Amino acid sequence: MGNNGSDPLPVSARALTADSRLGNAVREFGRTYGYDYFDDEAVRRQLAEHEASLRRTARGGLVWTASLGGTVGLAWLLWGGLSKPENVGLAVAPGAALLVLSVVAFVRVYRQGTRKLRHPFLEGYRHVLAAALAHGTPVAFVPAWLTGRGGGGTEAAPLPPFTVPPGGSTAPGRPRSPVGAGGPAPLPPKPTAVAEYERVAEQGGWHDEGGWILVGAGAAGVGYAVVKDVPAAFAAVLLVALGIWTWVAGYRLGKRQRELAVEARRYLDQLTSAQAAGAVVPELSPQLRKLFDSRI
Repeated sequence: MGNNGSDPLPVSARALTADSRLGNAVREFGRTYGYDYFDDEAVRRQLAEHEASLRRTARGGLVWTASLGGTVGLAWLLWGGLSKPENVGLAVAPGAALLVLSVVAFVRVYRQGTRKLRHPFLEGYRHVLAAALAHGTPVAFVPAWLTGRGGGGTEAAPLPPFTVPPGGSTAPGRPRSPVGAGGPAPLPPKPTAVAEYERVAEQGGWHDEGGWILVGAGAAGVGYAVVKDVPAAFAAVLLVALGIWTWVAGYRLGKRQRELAVEARRYLDQLTSAQAAGAVVPELSPQLRKLFDSRI
């Protein structure tokens, strides 16, 4: 889930001003980069706009064209490898050219995305989040798109290092109690459905493959029993039944995960409302953070 009108911010203005040293640092970042990072609505709007821009780059026409060109080029090369030796040169050249153009296009997309990540507002906001974390201020999440985190965990624009000046009272890395908790804007209690979602969100994912393997093994065993006239091999039909049971279990788990995800998103909406009223949202669990990352 990305930053839009129904998502909490990584850190609110109230959290940034709860520590005078952090507030001064954020104020300095604002002067350096030319943005007011204490204006929650403006920050939310800017994050949404930049995320949408990065999404368009990552899923735009150039990416589709490069993917199609690379697929065609690879197929062409495979066909060329099976051609007659005297025609290999003519058959391979177009495929190789398509692959090269595809790689060039992907490199261009990567550079466009990196350039957008280096926008002054995003540069400053990464400094804000780094400073908040160093001061021990609760940061609900760090959006994966903001740091350019890919599937391998590498980040194109990681949070910069920040060291808290000596002489302060807040120990770096020690989370403080949410300011809004127990006050006029208390944090909403976490529903049991959300706790269950956090527990089961990462489960499953192997049921389809496992079911196919079991069904295939069972079918092969039954076929062997028929061809070789080995009655004992008919017991392999139990593998088919186990494979079907695996599919059903996977379907039920997936359905339950989708139902719980609805409750988790509703809980995030409640956190947004509490944050807007002055509460400080603590760090979210990895499962809830993944909801933010699922849009890009």
